[in-house]
Amino acid sequence: MIQMILMMLLQTSMLVFGQVFLKLGMKDMGAWQWSWAYIWHEVILNIWFVLGLVLLVGANVFWLWLLDKYPFSQIYPLTSLGFVFGMLSGVFIFHETVGYLQWIGVVMVMMGCYFIAKA
Repeated sequence: MIQMILMMLLQTSMLVFGQVFLKLGMKDMGAWQWSWAYIWHEVILNIWFVLGLVLLVGANVFWLWLLDKYPFSQIYPLTSLGFVFGMLSGVFIFHETVGYLQWIGVVMVMMGCYFIAKA
């Protein structure tokens, strides 16, 4: 059980940090344009964007391995940890304000993950 939780924490962290890197990359880009010059300079050469894509592809490949190894009914609900990591990323990386109801929601998600993992 501990190994499954650690693997899901790693996979979910890869997903969240992939999204964080995409957001950081988008902040560096100008207004979106459908031109090869824009795509080359603003997207392909944007290190944050590329790192985000690499992490997201890696997370999905890792997810396929997890699907083969663990029961779907246990690992899929644990993907909700992404909501927790996403909110914490918003607070600590992007300095967003989070209300008390959101914190209550995070605690409830974590409790649900605990109960699912214990089953």
